[in-house]
Amino acid sequence: MDILHYIQENIFLPDRLKVEEICSKLGISVSYLGKYFKKQTGETLQQYIINYKLRLVEMRLLHSDMRINEIVFELNYTDESHLNRLFKKYKGVNPSEFRKVQRSILNMDKVL
Repeated sequence: MDILHYIQENIFLPDRLKVEEICSKLGISVSYLGKYFKKQTGETLQQYIINYKLRLVEMRLLHSDMRINEIVFELNYTDESHLNRLFKKYKGVNPSEFRKVQRSILNMDKVL
């Protein structure tokens, strides 16, 4: 739980999410972290960080009027095309399409 908490607290600071930094802060070895994390979560550390950041992107797309480039900046993606490729790979659509589809679904639910 300390590892998850540390990642969530530092998700906006990519230098603090390096394996060596996490291990240093938590006092564990690099080889132990990978095995332990995978055993506990079913995901690699890198997969968890990617999925957590994508959930944050989803929340911003659904519950804010932030532009895509603002989300890119806030979550430290390289650029907008990097976020678009990653989001499409994991979610099947790009962020703009996701926002449009999800908001139309939410609006339909309000009508019903």
